[in-house]
Amino acid sequence: MLNENTKEESSNPNNESVNQEPKTAPQPEALSEPEVSEEQEEVEDATYKMEDEHDDDTDLTTLNKEQLVELIENTSSQDDLAGAARIAREVKPLLEEIFAEEEQAALDAFIEEGNEKDDFSAKPDEWKNRFYDAYKKIQGRRSDHRQRIEEEKQKNLQIKRKILEDLRVITETDETAESLERVKELQNEWKKIRAVPHEHVQELWDSYRVFLDKFYDNLSINFELKELDRKKNLEAKIDLCMKVDQLQEEASVKVAMNLLNKYHDEWKHTGPVPQEYTEEIWTRFKAASDKIYEQKKAQMDEMREMRRKNLELKTTINERLEQVATLLYDKPKEWIEKTEVINAFFEEWKKIGPVPKEQNEVVWGRFKDLRNHFYRQKNNFFKQLNKDKAENLKAKEELCEKAEVLKDSEDWLKTTNDLIRLQGEWKKVGPVPEKMSDVVWKRFRAACDEFFSKKEEHFKGQKEEQEKNLDAKKALLEEVKALEAMTDKQTDEVFKTLRDIQKKWNAAGYVPIKFKNQIQKEFSTIVDGLYKKHKRNAEEMKEGQLQEHYEELSQSPDGTKRLQFEERRVKEKIRHLKNDVETLENNIGFFSNSKTAGPLIKGITDKIAKANEQIERLQKELKAIKKLY
Repeated sequence: MLNENTKEESSNPNNESVNQEPKTAPQPEALSEPEVSEEQEEVEDATYKMEDEHDDDTDLTTLNKEQLVELIENTSSQDDLAGAARIAREVKPLLEEIFAEEEQAALDAFIEEGNEKDDFSAKPDEWKNRFYDAYKKIQGRRSDHRQRIEEEKQKNLQIKRKILEDLRVITETDETAESLERVKELQNEWKKIRAVPHEHVQELWDSYRVFLDKFYDNLSINFELKELDRKKNLEAKIDLCMKVDQLQEEASVKVAMNLLNKYHDEWKHTGPVPQEYTEEIWTRFKAASDKIYEQKKAQMDEMREMRRKNLELKTTINERLEQVATLLYDKPKEWIEKTEVINAFFEEWKKIGPVPKEQNEVVWGRFKDLRNHFYRQKNNFFKQLNKDKAENLKAKEELCEKAEVLKDSEDWLKTTNDLIRLQGEWKKVGPVPEKMSDVVWKRFRAACDEFFSKKEEHFKGQKEEQEKNLDAKKALLEEVKALEAMTDKQTDEVFKTLRDIQKKWNAAGYVPIKFKNQIQKEFSTIVDGLYKKHKRNAEEMKEGQLQEHYEELSQSPDGTKRLQFEERRVKEKIRHLKNDVETLENNIGFFSNSKTAGPLIKGITDKIAKANEQIERLQKELKAIKKLY
């Protein structure tokens, strides 16, 4: 509400000194400045600030980077410099947040690719450059505008001092008929002059009022002229009252309050009205102004309630964010998924409007701290992961080197087993940096493929040869079967023929693996039957057969290697049999004190005897092998 300092001022806001005026010729009087209460000033100041920040309905947090940059570019050249500056202030933190997020995302991707954080360099961003160009343009215009205002204030100061000097001269000279007219002209000139340096405002106003008061106190002019002047002032103030009433229909409260401030300034510089209308016109103007203030106060209350609800929503988001951002995750996939959740929280945050100013830094700071904490933990995780990937890359490169050494080997069996073992080790090694994954894998695979291609080429010709060997052994098998029809009187002939067939059998070479056991078993069964039929000791037959087998084996192209393989096989059998004998002998010791363990002990003793017999035969076989190389 407008301030009513005293009862006399309330009824006479223009400080008209009624009792001092002659009834026949009322004197024109000096103007007093209408005052505004502290409550109204607080509401008005808050209104201007709030409206300046939120003048339109556009929620800038819903715009993307490109839209925000285009908005500030479009407004950088508009005539409304204050509006452009407001948009720049609101857009700047939003864009800087977006630029920071994009740079953080690029850094994360850079680190995830196995690079060091210190090697990162942000790429030039066209939109970022466009934004700062437009922002600097607005700042430059504002600087130029402030400079022009300051120059204008200094100019206005000199003009007002000249007016004051003219008023001083008028007050110190004799009155004339034109004195009042000249004073009115000076008053009009004074009202047209707006801003002056703040430190001179009160000084100028005090001097201006003193000179006017002195002039009107000393002026003796006809009453009709003064009344005519007061009537003109009344018309001007009625017009101001009507303008204030129309402000109730103004949709923008900012515009309404700016105009109201302008009308108050005009009221202050409009002279006194006829005494009988002083209280009425002032009451009307004050009531119209109060309606605007009340209207604004209601809107501010509504806005405060909306901001309170926004605070509750953002506080809830912070609580949800804390449950995600403060945990540690073990897998890259989990970090990526949670990053999407964090981004979703931020998108939800931007859709919520402003909160009470005193809570803004607290609630936003909490959100920002939690999100930054999450990204720090994520960066630490991927930094360690990249370190592990580097070590894995080194391990896989070593496997590549081993495979490359083996790829030219012609020891097909051993090298095959070695490469299979290396492939198993490869699978156990964790991931490597993504940009090196295909490179190192192709290198390892190329070495393996080269060996196995050579091996396949080597054994490709052997397939046909093994088929021929199979046909030869099938023919020999038929010859052996034919010997079954010979009588005991033909024993010598049978054994002679059988030895020849066995030599041919051993010389026939390898057959396809799927037929190997079948045809060998069938051949051995018939041969064993022939030896038994013709009353030759089976063991002697086996020894003779083995001796001939090893002799034939030694004469093959890779005879030495094949004999060495047979030697290892026989030694392995002897070792297993000796372990079995040792175990059985230990078992006898457990039952030696038992009276009922006789049959059990006898069974174990028989097993030991059979095992020793097998060991003895295998040792003879081992000696036969060693004699041949």
